[in-house]
This record gives sequence, C-alpha cells and structure tokens, in this order.
Amino acid sequence: MIKLILLALFFIHIEAYDLQENYLFEHQVIYSNDLFPELPQKFELLRIPDGTTHYRINAQVLSKSFELHGIAIDLGTVRFVNFTQLSPIDLTLLEKQLSSALLEHYPTMIIDHIQIIPHGYIKSLPKNSKVAYEPKFFQSAKGTFYIPDEQGIRYYFDYSVTATINVLHTAQKVERKEVLSDSNVESKRIPFSMFNDSPLTVPPSKQYRFRTSFKAGTLLTERNIEEVPLVLRGQKVTVVIQSDSVSVEFDATATQEGALYDMITIQKNDGKRVKAKVIGENRVELL
Repeated sequence: MIKLILLALFFIHIEAYDLQENYLFEHQVIYSNDLFPELPQKFELLRIPDGTTHYRINAQVLSKSFELHGIAIDLGTVRFVNFTQLSPIDLTLLEKQLSSALLEHYPTMIIDHIQIIPHGYIKSLPKNSKVAYEPKFFQSAKGTFYIPDEQGIRYYFDYSVTATINVLHTAQKVERKEVLSDSNVESKRIPFSMFNDSPLTVPPSKQYRFRTSFKAGTLLTERNIEEVPLVLRGQKVTVVIQSDSVSVEFDATATQEGALYDMITIQKNDGKRVKAKVIGENRVELL
C-alpha cells in the first residue's frame, strides 16, 4: 500500500510535456527527443514507411510510448499527431513576411520564435512568394496561410508564433460611456495567444469611451470602445442656418447624441424640437 501511495505521489508531481499536433521529420525513424529535445532519454517511438512524406498517428499511442518510459505527456486537445517530411525549402522569406506583418500591426510585440510547417511535402516555393493571410490572422498565435503560384495554385502552411504584446486593461471598475484616460486603463505585457477581437494595444489618438461597464483587470479589445460623439445629449450646441449669402447662428440643447453627419433632435430656447445635422464638435446645421 505504501509503495502504491509513493508511486501515485511521484506521478502527481512529474512534469508533463506538451504534445504538439505537427512535427517535421528528416529520417524515417522517430525518436523521443525528436519531439522533445530536452529529454535525457532517447528511445525509438515509431518508424515511418519509406517513401512516405506525411504520416498520421493517434496521439494516445504516442502518449503510451512515453508513459512506458516514465514520462508524462499532456495531450491537451490533440487527438492525432502529423509527421511531415522536411521540405528542402528555405522558409526565411515567409518568416520575415509574417514577422513584418505582425510588427506593423502590433508595434509593441516582441517575437521569440516563428514556426512554419507546410501542408505536405513541397519541393520548391513559387517565385516571388507572397503570403496571403486569413481574416483573423492578427487575432491568433496559430493559424494557416497560403502562397499562390503563377497558375493560382495555393500552397498552404501552418504557423505558430511565440510572442508577447502590450494590451490595455481596465485599471479599475469603469462604467458605460466613461471616457478612457490614463487613470482608468493600464498597459500589461501578456503572451500573444488567441483573441475574440483585435486587442487594444495603445491608447486611441482621439477621445474614446467604454461601450459598457467592465470590472478592473479586463482585457480591452477594439469592440469594447467607441469614439466619443461630437455632440452629447444635454449639451449646448451652436445651430447654424446657412443660405447663399447669409449665415445665422443660435444656441440650442441636444436631446440626442450624434457623430459627424448624424441627424439628431435639438431643442430650441422656445422649447420647440427640430432635426439638425452634426457638422462638428457641439455644432449642428439646421436643414
């Protein structure tokens, strides 16, 4: 009984290695440290048939092989592992294109590593290869891109990026329509992983406000904020009546908020309400 308890405690504290979904291979025999170079043990995992450029195996089978040698494997969501023969192509140009695109979009990003794995064996890259991105490329550290050749044939690649970025978070609880400021937001460096929307990495150059209330420490995305309207409800506005040769101005009160060129309702000093078009900050035009 004591031996069983000690054995259970050993496995509870053992470090688990994260199994990936894709690996490249140069030789038909795959060893343990081909998957995890830091492993001190080297043992054979599998043999890929000669002439095979792509091989797929159940992740559970690989996990059992490691467990037989006392090594714990974390499968995560990986169900199958793909082994693709290393293509005799230089991926440096593609890595630079990915890096340039990410750094242009996220100036504060620090990239540690970019891995690119082709979908299948590729003998050579098309001339003047230019990466085409998926719509949500800038929202995920993992994904797929392709490069088309002159005939329009697409060559697909999986990529993964290890990087960190600065993202704005709420520094305190904020209310709906509260204006962003240095006192209610702060920048935090976090791993670049997966975002539901484009993360807010720098304060906006114009005045923005929160679309809804948020608790302290909330990661902010572009969807969470909106530009402060030029006219706010209840504010005094200057009303302009423009004709060919005459321009008349008077004061009124906005009963609605509005962005540039929005049609809103205003209330004149006599209490009458009319429609007007927003033409500037606290300025409207009576049509």
